[in-house]
Amino acid sequence: MTGRVVIVTGANSGIGFEVARHLCEGGNDVVLACRSEEKGKAAVEKILAQNPNALATFMQLDLEDLSSVRKFVEDFHSTGKELHVLVNNAGMSYAFKDKTRRFTKDNFEMTMGINHLGPFLLTHLLLDDLKKTAEEGEDGEARIINVTSSMHDLSVRTNRSNNVQPLDMENFFLDKPSTYSGIQAYKNSKLAQILFTYELARKLEGSKVTVNCVCPGFIPKTGLVRHNSSATRFMVRHVLNPVFKVMKITRSLDQGSKAVVDVATNDKLKGVSGKYFSDMQEKTSSEESLKDDLQKSLYKLSARYCHLDGYEPLDAPEPPPPEEVVKTKSKKGKANKDEKQEAGASGEGEEDKGESSKDEAEAKVEDNKEIKFIDEDEKQVEKENQEKTEEVTEKNDEKKTDSVEDSGKEQTETVEEPVKEIKEKVEEEIKKVDVDTPIQQVPEIAAQ
Repeated sequence: MTGRVVIVTGANSGIGFEVARHLCEGGNDVVLACRSEEKGKAAVEKILAQNPNALATFMQLDLEDLSSVRKFVEDFHSTGKELHVLVNNAGMSYAFKDKTRRFTKDNFEMTMGINHLGPFLLTHLLLDDLKKTAEEGEDGEARIINVTSSMHDLSVRTNRSNNVQPLDMENFFLDKPSTYSGIQAYKNSKLAQILFTYELARKLEGSKVTVNCVCPGFIPKTGLVRHNSSATRFMVRHVLNPVFKVMKITRSLDQGSKAVVDVATNDKLKGVSGKYFSDMQEKTSSEESLKDDLQKSLYKLSARYCHLDGYEPLDAPEPPPPEEVVKTKSKKGKANKDEKQEAGASGEGEEDKGESSKDEAEAKVEDNKEIKFIDEDEKQVEKENQEKTEEVTEKNDEKKTDSVEDSGKEQTETVEEPVKEIKEKVEEEIKKVDVDTPIQQVPEIAAQ
């Protein structure tokens, strides 16, 4: 397939950029739909530097904001171009153990908003363009490709070890207490894209427009982990990637992008719709994704949140107050902040503007301070243990007992109390260590 107009979302870096580059090399007219104008234009320049004859253009699209999605479609229509292929590639995730919900401009939980609802609206606003091309174009077809992940599957060990649950349509944005985590939100959003793919394929039967989804494999060098901690990003990209590359566990950007390009352009897939592809082959997606009733209910709810014609509009609830969104800081961090607030209250020239973002920034700093290595914690605990044991020993030496049995019992009880306290402290410190995915589980991750 050459000489076609293709829109690729999230095309300024990672898989999206490589998909756009390969499509340009094939002689296609590619629109790089990116949030950042600076990065989007830089990506276009990079493609043109390698291929001066490439047909690559940038158009701004922010999937976090549905008004931006609508404006993008208006801008695209103003070009007068046909549309042959839409590649919904853009995606993101937070640290798997992250417990802080964030929200889009439309009050959607951030991961679900960017990974599913934004692309959902974009696809429907461009359906008429795709149908028209399929009916009037020389090829007699048009394609939609949704980039997903094998992490949508509950049976993946990383999901099982993190107690990931099935998608709850009554808790779509994970606003029920203790249900949100970065990995749960990511799994739900990628499952939603597959459910959407299957239901849309049914609705498009007979239209000559096909829709499929593809998992490009575990690719550490994508921008998917950009919202994770710096330690996690370094570990994934510079430590795990070389190791897993030798073990042939990971996929390169080139391999992942070619898997997407294949579904978008392979002539053998003409007329194929409603399928899930992985490792360049058609495969069966998770058991949860194959439930017809879930596909239909997901599609209907998404249409309502996106205010599609023919569906009763539904607005997402207002997010909780900022203080409930900011991560809980350590006691030490909270004390430091209280001291700063007291000092600021007595000073002059203090401004209230931006206090919310300032609090979030302080929270982030404190969170970073809490990241420690387990061996350092053990050394500190061992030191405290030794000091407390010496203190206990001195007290017991001073105290005389009439019975050796009573003395032994008394000493044991005295020692057990600080040991228990130290044990609890160790457990608290270990929970603070920012390890998103245990190394032995990383091979099973197939993020975008």
